[in-house]
Amino acid sequence: MGTTKLIENLEKYFDLSKKEQREKHDKLQKIIHSLEKKKSTLEKKVQKERKINATSSHYQGLERKLLVISRLISKAKKKDLAA
Repeated sequence: MGTTKLIENLEKYFDLSKKEQREKHDKLQKIIHSLEKKKSTLEKKVQKERKINATSSHYQGLERKLLVISRLISKAKKKDLAA
């Protein structure tokens, strides 16, 4: 699943009422798992690109994506604990 789709699914989940969130808890767990896989993949790409050229725009883009995904995971986990 692409990053955009994961973000859309996560936002849909956050828009649900507390009752609906509890009912869709498994879906949230799948989204978190997918985001963590993406994060792991991006971390490997960032390390590889850093060795090549840490100032390139490609590297900077990967860093930004990694930061966004990390924040999404953090937000999702907080929501999960609050539910």
